Amino acid sequence: MKQKVTMKEIASKLGLSINSISLVLNDRAGVSDETRSLVLKTAEEMGYLEQTKKYSKTYSGKNLCILIRRVYFRDMHFYSKVLLGIEQEAKKNNYDVLMTVLDQDEIPSSIKNKKVAGIVIVGKISDDYLVRVKQYDIPVILVDTTSLTNSTDSVMTDNHLGAYQAVCYLIDKGFQKIGYFGDLDYTVSVRERFWGYQEALVHLPEVKAYTEVSQYIKRYSVISDIEQYVLDNDTAKITERVKSVREMPEVFFCSNDSVAIQVCNSLKAMGYRIPEDISVMGFDDLDLCTMVVPKLTTVQVNKELMGRRAIQLLMWRFANKTNPAEKIMIGVHVIERDSVGQKNR
Repeated sequence: MKQKVTMKEIASKLGLSINSISLVLNDRAGVSDETRSLVLKTAEEMGYLEQTKKYSKTYSGKNLCILIRRVYFRDMHFYSKVLLGIEQEAKKNNYDVLMTVLDQDEIPSSIKNKKVAGIVIVGKISDDYLVRVKQYDIPVILVDTTSLTNSTDSVMTDNHLGAYQAVCYLIDKGFQKIGYFGDLDYTVSVRERFWGYQEALVHLPEVKAYTEVSQYIKRYSVISDIEQYVLDNDTAKITERVKSVREMPEVFFCSNDSVAIQVCNSLKAMGYRIPEDISVMGFDDLDLCTMVVPKLTTVQVNKELMGRRAIQLLMWRFANKTNPAEKIMIGVHVIERDSVGQKNR
């Protein structure tokens, strides 16, 4: 029979008094937020919270589970800001955050044992995994992703409108050959940006009808086998993908800034000058945009706001359990810098 873990053992491991441990586990005042979080985390790891329903209930009522796949966790220029917004808003509402980085579609024990009050999923997951998570009857919020088959609260960037506005901006600058560079299999956001790009193409004289859009895209765009090379900073492979385009466009509109920066590096290696020979535009407005040469023209996404709004939506869901699912859309706008030139008409 497994021996029970005691408060004394937790106190000894952390170098704290038994009284401090008791205050935390009985949800009483008298300890700092940092100490409270540390004690609860250690008690969970040591198996103490599983011993009584009392402590399990105390624990679950004060904690939120954040799920993010490792491939997105690695892309920390974007998602780090989203996670920061989540953590700040959670703390503001007196909740601790338990971060789980997923290598596979496993269900964390904190969810299986209902030790969290709510779940926030950041980045794309499969609909099958979402269904499995929701079987535990814990409120779920999706961030930077959505489900077309399972109605779930979500917070998204207005990717479609942002991409549409970006391409209209490029058309107004005189560009006629506009390519899309992005991996459609990476996230829902990348696909939504691609759809906005397609919508705007009908404003070009060359594209007289929606039926002509697909041929235009095939001529100037690269829409697969990209993102892993970007995550690996593999400039050689990205250069191969740039060279695979049927006809070099006048400007590449990229699915995100990380892709755009890699495309700029590849184009420079191929001998192109930016923006004199070819222009490049991104999406997200990462901090890196102002650190590269030329500085990247992009579409600004308020990443921390996405995280904060996710927690605000979760708090609302706690009080409105039977209401229909809600989708919050965060607005965007074009940030003009140096990587897009003026094309002569």
